[in-house]
Amino acid sequence: MRKVIAYLLTSGLLLSSLVLPGFQQAPNAYGQAAAPVLKGVHPDIITVGSDSFTLRVDGSSFADGAKILFDGQELSSPRIFRKHRTILAELEASAIASTGTHTVQILNPDGQRSASGTLTVVNREPSLRMHLGGNATQEEAGTDLLFQVTGEGFDENSTAVIWGFPAEATTFINSQRLTVQISGDFLQDPATIPIYILNKGGKISNTENFFVVPRPAKIGSIDPEKLDEGNEDFLLTVRGDFKATAFIVVNGTRITTTQRKEGRLEAMIPASFRSQPGQLIIRVEQDGVQSRDTLLPVAPAKGPFIFNLAPSRIRIGENKPTVDVYGTNFNDAVTATIDGQAANIRSSTKTVVTIVVPEALRSVSGTHTIQIKDKDGNLSQTASFEIVPDYQVATAAGDGREGFALSGCLASEAARFRRPRRIAAGPDNLLYITDQQNHAIRTLNPTTGEVCTVAGTGDFGYHDTGNSANKPETFSFPNGVAVTADGTIYVTENGNDVVRRIVRTASGVRVDTVAGTTEAITQPARQAKLNATKEGIDGFREGAANNAAFRKPDEIVAAPDGSLYFTDTGNHAIRRLVQNGAQFVVETIAGNGVPGFIDGDAAVARFNIPTGLALSPDGSLLYVTDTANNRIRRINLLTHRVDTLAGSGDFGSLDGPGSLASFGQPIGVAVDASGTLWVSEFGTFKIRRVDTVGNVSTVAGTGAAKFRDGAGLRATFNAPRGLAIVGGFLFIADYENMKIRKIALQ
Repeated sequence: MRKVIAYLLTSGLLLSSLVLPGFQQAPNAYGQAAAPVLKGVHPDIITVGSDSFTLRVDGSSFADGAKILFDGQELSSPRIFRKHRTILAELEASAIASTGTHTVQILNPDGQRSASGTLTVVNREPSLRMHLGGNATQEEAGTDLLFQVTGEGFDENSTAVIWGFPAEATTFINSQRLTVQISGDFLQDPATIPIYILNKGGKISNTENFFVVPRPAKIGSIDPEKLDEGNEDFLLTVRGDFKATAFIVVNGTRITTTQRKEGRLEAMIPASFRSQPGQLIIRVEQDGVQSRDTLLPVAPAKGPFIFNLAPSRIRIGENKPTVDVYGTNFNDAVTATIDGQAANIRSSTKTVVTIVVPEALRSVSGTHTIQIKDKDGNLSQTASFEIVPDYQVATAAGDGREGFALSGCLASEAARFRRPRRIAAGPDNLLYITDQQNHAIRTLNPTTGEVCTVAGTGDFGYHDTGNSANKPETFSFPNGVAVTADGTIYVTENGNDVVRRIVRTASGVRVDTVAGTTEAITQPARQAKLNATKEGIDGFREGAANNAAFRKPDEIVAAPDGSLYFTDTGNHAIRRLVQNGAQFVVETIAGNGVPGFIDGDAAVARFNIPTGLALSPDGSLLYVTDTANNRIRRINLLTHRVDTLAGSGDFGSLDGPGSLASFGQPIGVAVDASGTLWVSEFGTFKIRRVDTVGNVSTVAGTGAAKFRDGAGLRATFNAPRGLAIVGGFLFIADYENMKIRKIALQ
């Protein structure tokens, strides 16, 4: 009996709405003169309005390079599996947008075609609705999965149909819940698998997708492990856990592989990569997914060479008596200088020298240089670090006690919040704040300190303007807030899993829902219990905004082109909301629903609880606080690639270059005009600074969950979250201290 794993909707295996890129097996000498034979199209029935999915055709004699023809047109990304007996390809949602019957054939490269099969598109049964929540897994899971399906209209005859096949088991719990077992055989290869519920009499529910995403490659070792600077090409061998179709990436450049087999790749690397000292970033990429970094040092054949310093930025008065020098060709006999003067070495290895910074230098602002000399008198190049003034922290608003003013405005010292979450700067020079547990949106005038309520009653709920119960507008745990150039306010909601819009009018405000799936609540008793006339339905879908679904959306930012980007935190993805005429459309720009850490193509990159967002000054880069990965990631919106700017992945507060620095659950991020990032940490109660090349330093916070204003070295926060920059100040939503704090930037 095969092993079955219980599949919890709250686990990290979550739904993704992306069509996965093509996957090709290793070249095969398989030859087949016979015509392809089609034995089954899966699914052979689908419901109108289904998202794009992977069409599966089973048969025999599928030659390398075979295609699936859908109504005579080739489908994208075909790939062949199971000894040339199964072929998969992506079917776009537009092809199944209306009822009807479509023909399916297999075309081999020699022109021979199979007989035709069919896929019939039918209407769904309105009384039968199913919802998978978020469901995805990594390829080659190897075991069956057990998960729950919610909805309505289920009975004891209900059967889950997975990729056109009856599920291994469908267990009836009640009319709104089923338990479904999906076969591990379906989880071997990347695919988007359609699932629906079939009731007696042929009644079919809506269709939801289950996603099997590519697994990342893993590097075990590289040869050579160190490289002398030179002008000759060199052979690089990489061993690890990856497919024969994988390839080597050096400093972001894909390299032509000369020898390949599963678990071993060889490539001749051009001499240009070793022409000057540095650290080459080696990765292996397969199916668009890149491995974690492995560093290959390139250095002069002899003599010390410095790669970087940690920290590179020290505050006056900071207890940082040493600087770590990272490099190569160090030894026990090395000496060091700071600004040309002999420096005390606390310890040294072949790759790290720890130097004591004299107290006199640490008390005055300035830039200082370090050099390392070996026993033969060879000198390294110089590397520099800075001594900078300490930052000053003050309170901008809030008296530290929970409270709420429903109407009117209050002075900063009299205002009260109940766990302020996010902050955004508006075109009117006001700061907009999601006062999360007051279920309201507030404003703060950074000049006068006045705090006002824009929308929300202080009670949770879900009422848009003009609701059937004639209730005032209510929110449920608002998370993120963004304000566009015309003053329109957009809010993401943790409690309702939707995106709301607030427009000021002469008589007040108008609130509506612009994105997210909702259902009307018609029973008066339930309306009263939930203080709502509708409810949001979580999930992971894109497309028309009123049919899209999210799971705990968080930070939202407005781009210059009118797009709205937001973190879909529970789905481990980054989404975009764009207006297409009078309609809004939701897209997924990065993340595939499965938690993890993977750089590479945005469509298959992985995040683990992404929360904060910020756009670069030119709008080309989107920075993400990848909270559970303890990293700062960035998405290039032009090339659609994801990489890591800073963070080793370890939990901590280590300052230094991006690959060595550590974060403690980064949750908020803001970018100033120079491109410098400012980051709040939920886990260490600190504010950090990240420069444009990834060097990390601490700005304020001691690590204690307390409240104290003053010098950054002594100031404390309690679970700081949202950040915004206005007028030379960094404003911080100090969540548990019930305050808005500010730091004068320098």
